[in-house]
Amino acid sequence: MEETVKNLEAMFWESKADLDVIEKHLQLDLINHRAEKGFPHEENSLVMLDRLRGIKDKHHSLYSQMTEIAAAQKVSMVSIQDNLNSIIALIQHFQWTTGVEVHCMAQSVQQLKQLLVNNVGETTPE
Repeated sequence: MEETVKNLEAMFWESKADLDVIEKHLQLDLINHRAEKGFPHEENSLVMLDRLRGIKDKHHSLYSQMTEIAAAQKVSMVSIQDNLNSIIALIQHFQWTTGVEVHCMAQSVQQLKQLLVNNVGETTPE
């Protein structure tokens, strides 16, 4: 999960840089055409710049949502892992106090914990 979040974050930063480059090119185009052609192209470029600003705002909003979701996922995974550790501790306590071994349940919990670690990676709260 950590690697996926880092990849998404990198993609967002790359697309933000691309949007900044496009904006600079449009501004340069606006300046060049204003000097060469006059007013009609300026209107078109201004509309494009306004739309680009809207796209950048939406991009920023999506990035903020992605970071919030990633943080919530991290908190959820920590909670799930804590609950699994509590279950394992309870099973071990039960086995120790009663002398009864619960192999299938203990194995299932261990397998689930291993599956979480393998698929999501170790997470720690920030």
